[in-house]
Amino acid sequence: MKQTSIIFFLLIFLATTLIAQDSSQLNPTLSISGYIKNLTTTSFDKIAHTNDVNTLLHNRINLKWKPKQTMSFTAELRNRLFAGAALKQNSNFATTLRNTNEAWDLQKSWIDNKTIVLHNNIERLYMDVKKVKWNARIGRQRVNWGISTTWNPNDIFNSYNFLDFDYEERPGTDGIKVQYLNSYYSNIELVYSQANKSQTIAAAKYFMNRWKYDFQFIAGTYKGNTTIGMGWAGNIKDAGFKGELQYYLNKTDSLRQLNMTTSIDYLFNNGWYISAGLLYNSIGINTAVSNWNEVNLNLSAKNLMPAMYNFMIATKKEVTPLSTLNMSCLYAPKMNLLILLPSYSYNISDQWDADIIVQSFYLQLNHTFKSVNDLVMIRARYSF
Repeated sequence: MKQTSIIFFLLIFLATTLIAQDSSQLNPTLSISGYIKNLTTTSFDKIAHTNDVNTLLHNRINLKWKPKQTMSFTAELRNRLFAGAALKQNSNFATTLRNTNEAWDLQKSWIDNKTIVLHNNIERLYMDVKKVKWNARIGRQRVNWGISTTWNPNDIFNSYNFLDFDYEERPGTDGIKVQYLNSYYSNIELVYSQANKSQTIAAAKYFMNRWKYDFQFIAGTYKGNTTIGMGWAGNIKDAGFKGELQYYLNKTDSLRQLNMTTSIDYLFNNGWYISAGLLYNSIGINTAVSNWNEVNLNLSAKNLMPAMYNFMIATKKEVTPLSTLNMSCLYAPKMNLLILLPSYSYNISDQWDADIIVQSFYLQLNHTFKSVNDLVMIRARYSF
């Protein structure tokens, strides 16, 4: 069984590469794309005084078939091969890979042991129907309602973890989305999603453009709670100005919650890009903690960051036409949490890219501000 699974996985890699080389021979209504990438992560745990290495071999295959102008079908398969210390430390590692937004179980762990986990999942599987004034999408899809830069409180259907930089596509959800176009400047969108009875999300969004700003207004139900929200995007002179807020109503006062973010960004003439933003989580931690495990970085729509107040500043500069340097810094006062996120990207060729990413975490523990964890990641990617 193990040998068969490995052969199956390697055949997927080989087939996608061959298809990519001969994509010009395909029917023009069918498009195939994807990538193969390797991510090696070295973790330096300053609390446990341990160093761990984990490796992820990641392949994605994107298929889109368009039989006619008003209809298309999309399927995207995600294949991942994990190896390293994380598997030995967590005997249930494979179970953590399931996206809880998904109602249909379209995943499979072909190998699951303390040495290797081979997992694949059909991440997108939907049909699009488009008319002049309306369009509908049915199936596993990405419902992207975020409008701000770093944090997206409005993204209630499938929020993402901004620390998970290796997941560009972001999570999907099983549901139905219908959009009606009132005009070029406004539309109404209705979405229904249900992973199980306790995880129903249904909401409506109204989008409009006024005074050179985009506005959106959201109302619906989120896993048993009524929720309302709004977002905006525009400019203050030459600087971009964006923001979102989402409020969750509950009969119990302590469970009511407001997530709010705003950000501003600017591109200088010399090529430097800078952005700054803040996030307020009304039920977040607003005091020092005594244990690093109290910091929940399993981020979700309601837990965009564990701290009540969060400030982010980021800058990016194209060093050469082929290389880019990034630096982000997140700080949560009171809790005294600092996260440094430097990275360097290099475009080797049209199809090859390489990255070096570092994530360093600092926290006040027992009245002492200290380094708690460092992650050093090296990634190589081949796109087709």
